[in-house]
Amino acid sequence: MDDYYDLTNNSIDGVTIVRENAYNCSIRSTQDSVSYKGFLLARSEGGKAMTVCDVDFQRSPQDSKYHPRLTFKRINDKGEVKKVNGNALQQRISFQKGQDGYRAFWDLVSFLYGFSEIIDTGTFKSQYRVATKNSVIDYLGQTAGLEEVMGAVGADSASLINYLTTIRLLTNYREKIQSFITDRAKETEVQNWLDEDGHKHRKDRCMIFGLEYVNHKREGGVTGNRYDLLTRIGFNNQERVLIELKSPGDSMFEVKELRTVNDSKTEYSISSALSRAIPQILEYKKDLEDKSAGDAELEKMGEENPIVISRCIIVIGADESDARWKKNKQALRNSLSSGLEIWTYSDLLHKIDSTIYNLNQRES
Repeated sequence: MDDYYDLTNNSIDGVTIVRENAYNCSIRSTQDSVSYKGFLLARSEGGKAMTVCDVDFQRSPQDSKYHPRLTFKRINDKGEVKKVNGNALQQRISFQKGQDGYRAFWDLVSFLYGFSEIIDTGTFKSQYRVATKNSVIDYLGQTAGLEEVMGAVGADSASLINYLTTIRLLTNYREKIQSFITDRAKETEVQNWLDEDGHKHRKDRCMIFGLEYVNHKREGGVTGNRYDLLTRIGFNNQERVLIELKSPGDSMFEVKELRTVNDSKTEYSISSALSRAIPQILEYKKDLEDKSAGDAELEKMGEENPIVISRCIIVIGADESDARWKKNKQALRNSLSSGLEIWTYSDLLHKIDSTIYNLNQRES
């Protein structure tokens, strides 16, 4: 039964329609080059009888478009058409109950309906598929695709466009953060990425730290020093958060192998990069909070009132797979005060994954 795509066990998203030549098309797996002649819609409890639909797409010489030809039939486990019992002239194919495959039948109808609508536009090219959420997101990954959809749906669908655009951006940013980790990028490379094109992308790219953060300020001056990022948690919360960016190539710990005549052991200590970052960000915090209303530097930053910083976050290095490394990371975090947090760039990846997952729940 490998000739039929099994809709009793698989999603319709697993197949697409591909033009084979000027006269016909085929149903093909989205994962590999396997082609199917139709769909398996239902099977009996014992597996000896199945309801299938043969699908043949043929190009019409009248309108030069492709039209689906469907044949529903009941077959046995050898692929042979089941014989009609008694005096019946034909076998009745029912889609009344769950075991009849009515859900699979409507999946098939939806699939073919989407295909026929595209054919009706006369723009058949090389490949078409069901317009699933993921395929739309992939399409919107191209700027031209996004502009085309925005023009078609109009202003009333602005929230949908923002939703799809956010997922697209987060997916792209996740790839960027991963490349920073892989390439062991310098901290200035991360900072320059946030500042590209005259800070044009700052608001969107700062989503890597979480959607709850707003009003990001980059590299403000504090008594001659320049912090990396000052942000707020929501517009109604006046408390600020300081974020200090270090290199993804830096390590949270320095690991040394200590050997004696009789023994050897591995010793973990806070890395020099992290040990410098902790007093650095705490000094930024104190200097900012010591400023009073009307201070020239505060006004230059666009701040009218004294600043209260509730959290300081250092982003450094990447997670390692070693169990002891992970244990020491958690122990270090537990030992810090509630106002100081240490993240890795791997934590940023996890935050992006969680955000994308939560946004995708809108579909369910």
